[in-house]
Amino acid sequence: MKQSIRIMLALGIGALALQGYAWAQETQAAAAPATPQAATAPAATATVPQENGKPVVKADTKENFEAIVAAIHQQMQPGGRWQYIDNGERTTIDGSFADMDKLYAQFGSVDKMDQNAKVRLLADQSTVNAILTQKDGDRLVCKSEIPVGSHLPIKTCKTYAQVQAEQRGAQQFLRNQSVRNDIQLKGGH
Repeated sequence: MKQSIRIMLALGIGALALQGYAWAQETQAAAAPATPQAATAPAATATVPQENGKPVVKADTKENFEAIVAAIHQQMQPGGRWQYIDNGERTTIDGSFADMDKLYAQFGSVDKMDQNAKVRLLADQSTVNAILTQKDGDRLVCKSEIPVGSHLPIKTCKTYAQVQAEQRGAQQFLRNQSVRNDIQLKGGH
């Protein structure tokens, strides 16, 4: 009994995470102007299924699962919410999705799965959710720092995407400086 409560709780948490994703997608689509990148995107965009104008994020059937997987894969592309997922994490996610797809192919829906299949499904969902949560570009990263000359800490918060952009900018700056130094050492201008 406790195990099925845990499974239902995890499915509910996963659904809430995906519902947040769907809400963010709707908000971004409504607020963002058309970009050249959007014009080059494939004509068929993956969306989370809707019912009565609201996103349905329950991956309780194979069709709903496939729609959610397509939407997540789309957001793993450059400019997407999960664009910072590296190749190893992408392989892990795709492996979990493949295992989940096998379960849906075998049983058709969650309510028809036996206990072992539900446990496998939950494990795969947990793996995917952990990576998506960690690499979510909209996730807030907060830290407290004590400025020089003060004893009072200051809390600053940025999104994970902002932190990544700053780190990549700093790395690019250092590469540019290194190239300039190499040119100067070789007698260039």
